[in-house]
Amino acid sequence: MALNDRLAALLPCFPLRAGPLTALDLSCGPQVLTGSGRLHLLLRGPVQIEGDGEDARRLPREQWLQPALVWLPAPARHRLMPMSDPPMQVFDVPVDFGESGLNPLLDALPPRLVLARRDLPAPMGATLALIVEEVEGQGCAHAPMLSRLVEVLLLQWLRHQLDRMRGSSGSLLAGLSDPALRPVLDAIHRQPEHAWSLAELARLGGLSRTALAERFASVVGQPPGDYLLDWRLRRARLLLREGLGVAEVATAVGYGSAAALTRVFSQRLGMAPARWRRTDADALRTTDSAH
Repeated sequence: MALNDRLAALLPCFPLRAGPLTALDLSCGPQVLTGSGRLHLLLRGPVQIEGDGEDARRLPREQWLQPALVWLPAPARHRLMPMSDPPMQVFDVPVDFGESGLNPLLDALPPRLVLARRDLPAPMGATLALIVEEVEGQGCAHAPMLSRLVEVLLLQWLRHQLDRMRGSSGSLLAGLSDPALRPVLDAIHRQPEHAWSLAELARLGGLSRTALAERFASVVGQPPGDYLLDWRLRRARLLLREGLGVAEVATAVGYGSAAALTRVFSQRLGMAPARWRRTDADALRTTDSAH
């Protein structure tokens, strides 16, 4: 594992899964898609994409006249419309990158990311070429090969997005791109159970306590203590979903007792952990039945 891997502590908690890749036939008119995040490969023909229904404001209408990749990280109901007669070549891939409110990377990404094919970084261009070759070749293990290649493409896109965030402020991605804050965030993500003090975190970043507090709040968008609390509660919900008891979860995320976790959980999320688990299970069953 690379020592400077900014995503190593997060991706195991929120694995990125993609597939299957399918060709979209827009010759008969617009198609409305929903239910998951999406990657659209617009390889030939001008296409318009706009949010539909409640997502219309979040995804305003945009048109692409040249080949491009469009990634919607979070689920959004949207419409793809052809802007010319065939031939067109458009591919759609469902993408699962966890849930808003649980995955901080997902929450830090914009609703829509776009890269023109001509502007792709070399590694992404090479992966896209392999995807196109596999689509045309139809070899053995075709579907899983395409899914893995799309996942590689999206991980490369995440890396590219992090590189673009250097020097920016107001998000987790900006924090992960900051040389002083990167080790601080990595420590918080890896050890939420540790009783981190501001002095300990400041030493990791090579800063004074005052400098760390100011820089963290400016770059990440919230004070380090608030971010630690937020991360602990995200991890707690993931562990509850996995079936751990409240006392086990409390220990895993840095609380001395189930009562201590329940108090903070209820204050921040409006319900006790046990009730959240029941509500979450009901919501997941409803989602599964809808699909």
